[in-house]
Amino acid sequence: MKIFLWLIILFPILAFGQLRPENGLKESTPAIIAFKNARIVVSPEKVIEHGTMVIKNDVITEIGMLVFIPDGAVVIDCKGRTIMPSFIEMSSSIGIPKVKEPTQGGRYPQLESLNKGAYYWNESIHPEFNAGEVFQADPKANEELHKMGYGFALTHQADGISRGTAAFVALGSGVTNKQVLSEKSAQVFSFEKGSSKQTYPSSQMGSIALLRQLFHDMEWYVQAKDKETNISLEKLSEARKLPYLFYTKDKYEILRAEKIAKEFSHNFTYVGSGNEYQALNQLKLMNAAVVLPINFPEAYDVKDPYVARQIPLSDLKHWEMAPSNPAILNKNQIMICLSSAGQKNADSFWKNLKKSMERGLSRNDALAALTTHPAKILGMEKELGTLEKGKKASFSIYESDPFESEVKVLETWILGERKVYEQAPLNYIAGKYNILIDGKRFPMEISAEKDKYSGKIQVVRQKTDPKKGVITKDTVTPKLAISLQGNDITIQFNIEYEEWNGSINLHGKVSSKFGVFEGDGMLPNGKWVQWSAIRSDKESTRKSDSLKIKLDTSYYQNLWFPHMAYGFDSLPAQETIVFKNATVWTNEGEGVLKNATVVSVNGKIAYVGTGNSNVTGKARVIDATGKHLTSGIIDEHSHIAISKGVNEGGQAISAEVSIRDVVNGDDIDIYRQLSGGVTAAQLLHGSANPIGGQSALIKLKWGSTPEEMLIKDAPKFIKFALGENVKQSNWGDFNTVRFPQTRMGVEQLYYDAFQRAMNYQKEWNDYLKTPIGVKPRKDLELDVLVEILNGNRFITCHSYIQSEINMLMHVADSLKFKINTFTHILEGYKVADKLAKHGAGASTFSDWWAYKYEVNDAIPYNAKVMSDLGIVVAINSDDAEMGRRLNQEAAKSVKYGGMSEEEAWKMVTLNPAKLLHLDDRMGSVKEGKDADLVLWTTNPLSIDAKVEMTIIDGTVIYDYQRDQLMRIKNAEERARIISKMLASNEKGEVSKPFFKKKPRHFHCDTLGEEGSTEENNH
Repeated sequence: MKIFLWLIILFPILAFGQLRPENGLKESTPAIIAFKNARIVVSPEKVIEHGTMVIKNDVITEIGMLVFIPDGAVVIDCKGRTIMPSFIEMSSSIGIPKVKEPTQGGRYPQLESLNKGAYYWNESIHPEFNAGEVFQADPKANEELHKMGYGFALTHQADGISRGTAAFVALGSGVTNKQVLSEKSAQVFSFEKGSSKQTYPSSQMGSIALLRQLFHDMEWYVQAKDKETNISLEKLSEARKLPYLFYTKDKYEILRAEKIAKEFSHNFTYVGSGNEYQALNQLKLMNAAVVLPINFPEAYDVKDPYVARQIPLSDLKHWEMAPSNPAILNKNQIMICLSSAGQKNADSFWKNLKKSMERGLSRNDALAALTTHPAKILGMEKELGTLEKGKKASFSIYESDPFESEVKVLETWILGERKVYEQAPLNYIAGKYNILIDGKRFPMEISAEKDKYSGKIQVVRQKTDPKKGVITKDTVTPKLAISLQGNDITIQFNIEYEEWNGSINLHGKVSSKFGVFEGDGMLPNGKWVQWSAIRSDKESTRKSDSLKIKLDTSYYQNLWFPHMAYGFDSLPAQETIVFKNATVWTNEGEGVLKNATVVSVNGKIAYVGTGNSNVTGKARVIDATGKHLTSGIIDEHSHIAISKGVNEGGQAISAEVSIRDVVNGDDIDIYRQLSGGVTAAQLLHGSANPIGGQSALIKLKWGSTPEEMLIKDAPKFIKFALGENVKQSNWGDFNTVRFPQTRMGVEQLYYDAFQRAMNYQKEWNDYLKTPIGVKPRKDLELDVLVEILNGNRFITCHSYIQSEINMLMHVADSLKFKINTFTHILEGYKVADKLAKHGAGASTFSDWWAYKYEVNDAIPYNAKVMSDLGIVVAINSDDAEMGRRLNQEAAKSVKYGGMSEEEAWKMVTLNPAKLLHLDDRMGSVKEGKDADLVLWTTNPLSIDAKVEMTIIDGTVIYDYQRDQLMRIKNAEERARIISKMLASNEKGEVSKPFFKKKPRHFHCDTLGEEGSTEENNH
């Protein structure tokens, strides 16, 4: 932009104190500046047309329509411009050095923290990190944010679970000291381990448990800090009154973090991922703000139909729905902030912001999400967020309203510091005029292109022919050279007209209010004259293309539960259901009933029998002639529906972690297993350590949230493990540093762990008897072991070899607790008498053997042998695929050993219910039990049997007929969205190639956060 006149005027600085010495002459800046004739967006709700704003140094001193401009103020005419408050970025690491990879360690696992000093024991926890201490203003990095409209940022080091404090900074180019407005503005957390090389945590449930333990440790440290010095806990406790900012990677992480927030009475502000609309009902119940990135997914390149057909429907639907995310949350009274995180440039930022507005986010709500909402969350609303008297002079100047036009930022003012980006004039003077020079009037036309002006003047000359005495006229249009600097205009042209022969040079002022130029000039003969110009046409200030926001809220109707293939348009409702003429496998004393009636009312079985059921009110009657009705299959050992890690293998004991914290409701295996008659499952931790994590008992309520899937008031379970996995014999040559490394060591680890738990319990018991002094430190790991000792938590143990099975029963007997279930237990037939004596149950495979050395002695008669000795035996899947056909796995015991059909069927229904201590609620078709029922086309043990209907708590979750319609719906939805995506491709919009994800499922020995979330692509 042309340099304004005020830039060359020196004003005295009013404050004489200095923070640092100057090397040379100090840069002079004006003390008072007035911006007049501007459209000033004061706040999302208030706009001043033709307003004036006065700033003094970095503070707004006056603002309004009728404002007195102080003498000596530099006046900037902003006619046609829009002034808007600077945006506030809530998700940033700008100005913070990148995290360096640790140089310590090597090929061997790192079990302990390598941090030197009195810090927390885990490297992913570093609340002592202070972003304000390392922040360095980076003017170059700020520029793209300026062009988006941002003037401030909350910046932090994006590393670890407890990331330390974030600094609130101005995005100016001055000294760093001035840019850091608040050294500590928020504490930042996440579930991401970050750069730490420690083995723990290695899963999201480990991260959750570690964060819980950290908060317990902080509470203890606050009231017991004379006990030890811990810099991390000291800094964490000092900052506990700051806002808490929590980074998440998907919608479920917000729900998981919110459970922690409620547990510790914290209020988290969540940095979202973009799919929060899929958890709308849960977010509405939370009193939390969400920072939303608007880096919406790019379209896939779908020109190749063979590639397009492989794209998961969930990806397609999210591409379509993502731009609606801000509008949907805002419409439901959830406070949102908008973030530029992930944006490549200002153009993409504004493009995506306009997409959000097209989906229903109003201009005012969008502006609030960029200004007032962030300011309120950070407690800065008295200084920032709006343009009001007394607030910081931080704003952007645009050609016009950027929410209504395709315009760019002309300049930014951050804490009174100016940065110019677009060389556009302050006054658009293009148009037609009548110019008067020394009493002579001429038509004049000025054209403009950005900051370059051109023009012409129309001069009619007349001459008299001395011979003929005839007056002739001709018209010439001299070209004008025009320069505009602020309100100063110069016009120069050459002319031959009457006594004028040469160059005319005019200099004057632009009166933007009246469309008038006036000043003085010099004629070719050197004479100084007055001149003026008055607009003759209707004022035509150049404006950028106006945007036409086409509001489209139809996308709200496209939300499925879950938002993927086979999702419901709306969740199915609980019904009163009457099955008539069914063959009912009761699993009770009545055995198998022919031509029976079963009634489900309010989610419970209300009647079972061959008589008449007195059903009142509206009911769904199903004729089950020739069909079989059973209780739902219960999978005692499953690893489906788990997010980001089935094993917390970072330590030998991980009793503190829980699968309940990481249930994944979007796993397509839930739906697949419903089609196989499974209604409930125990989701178990893996077998990476002797004492693993707590399990989750769920019902497969497809379309519901993870919390809704959890069985209410379910008994507590934990996974133990024996054998190769826990001693890391198959983990590679370098996994030799974690104890135990032998089967003997496993036994000693159990004794040591429970001895520590007994000592811990005694410490608490002593304190509770006489609560004097410091309360003991709460230890989540030992709390769970105490529950086992007290009989309040049951053990399911991964096992193979008879010697180890005997060992663990001996350990349990000596410590006076029981092993509830030995799972796998493929050598159970060798120790069946001892199992019966101990009182343990067994959950085994039907006919798996020889897949590793430990199972070479497995036999297909194992289940029958143990069952004959009175052991409660279940058949489990331990496999997402096999979970769909557990009915056939149960049938194998009829072949191997001659087990009766009813007893075989109980091994996947009533027996697992007994092992899970849920047989009072499920596992059989009995009055008063949960209405978890499956309707089969024929005998459920037959390979010809198909599921027609799966009912959970009286709600039809799976229906074969509906499934056929859903397949058609999936195909139609896929075709519809791909058609839109293809149109996007053909318009040349940004796209990306599709790379198919390799599907995987969790198993007992799966390490890390891998697994399959890829859906069926029907």
